[in-house]
Amino acid sequence: MSFKDMLLKTSFGRATISVVTIAAIFTGTTALAQNGARPSGNYTVGSGIVAQAPTTYTDSVVEQEAIHFNIIRRANDGMTRGETETVQEGSDGLKEVVYQVSYVNGEETGRTAVSSVTVLEPVEKIVEYGTAEPQQSTQAFQYKYVIECTATAYDPSPEENGGYGGMSATGLPLQKGVIAVDPKVIPLGSRVYVEAVDGSWTYGYAVAADTGGAIKGNRVDLLFLTKSECYQFGRRKCKVYVL
Repeated sequence: MSFKDMLLKTSFGRATISVVTIAAIFTGTTALAQNGARPSGNYTVGSGIVAQAPTTYTDSVVEQEAIHFNIIRRANDGMTRGETETVQEGSDGLKEVVYQVSYVNGEETGRTAVSSVTVLEPVEKIVEYGTAEPQQSTQAFQYKYVIECTATAYDPSPEENGGYGGMSATGLPLQKGVIAVDPKVIPLGSRVYVEAVDGSWTYGYAVAADTGGAIKGNRVDLLFLTKSECYQFGRRKCKVYVL
């Protein structure tokens, strides 16, 4: 039956079918219109309901991230092999990173860093390691007792001595061979001999003739004539023989 014949038949027969309905029958459309109105929802010819498309979008996100510090290792020929000392502690920095983030149906599917700003610079950690070969002391002397101490260094300048340069707490001139001690541990006026715990370096004979606000307990301050010698010496373990 042709489209024209069907149109004529349905127009003068018992039932009246709209032109839209007839068109749907001929074209194979599965979602038929009734009374000339389009059916609700998605539809397509010959394949049924179409699924909804996913919701996609992008957004900018700012995040703070750590900048990890580097560790610098530095040789020190004033220290014995196998000995290390941290002369500067390290700390992480901080940066703010802007990301372009992609989402599908509310779930993150990817991100790209588009910019970065350093908020706080990291601080390097510096570790010194010894390169000197251990040596044994050849000194032979009698002593009352020996104690292990931490040794530091200072020079005769006023800024190292409370504003007063050139004179120790006991009145002796500040020169090499004078050391500062805690009088509760080593009595002032004591003659001593100072060397490394492992014998790798020697300060030699000295006199406990000075004190210092930071020199408490098993700690001694060895006097050197220049700041460069003090910096090179740093902080070391030692034996102090009280003679």
